[in-house]
Amino acid sequence: MKSKEFEVRVMQYFTENINLQKNWEVAKECAKEIIDLRFNDILTGNFEIPPTEELREKVSGKVPYTFDTSDFMDKGPIDLSGLDDDLLKKALSETESIYKKFHHSQTLQIARAAKKACNNLIENVKNEISQIKNKYLT
Repeated sequence: MKSKEFEVRVMQYFTENINLQKNWEVAKECAKEIIDLRFNDILTGNFEIPPTEELREKVSGKVPYTFDTSDFMDKGPIDLSGLDDDLLKKALSETESIYKKFHHSQTLQIARAAKKACNNLIENVKNEISQIKNKYLT
């Protein structure tokens, strides 16, 4: 099998097995933590959402790195049963390398979602403050 075709099939496998709901929950949880920790700064207008890379580092610990070679061999998209030990090790090493890239990309997308969730929460807080201000000060 060609290297590019191998990589595409492996990536399709990883993509098909993403738990999108869990990833969204991680992004929302991260956003809530940030807003909670920096609430006073938000109130005073002295808050900037951390850069995406910083958020990626924060969420990466919450997105488990779960590459399991035996699971991939059993359920993966490629039949590796006829390979000798050296070729099998090479194929699994290549697959894990692809998974590392995939995991990095996945955490980056979750960080972007967390950034968006932060923006939404900040806007909600500002709207609530504005309503309270109008209610009590007008």
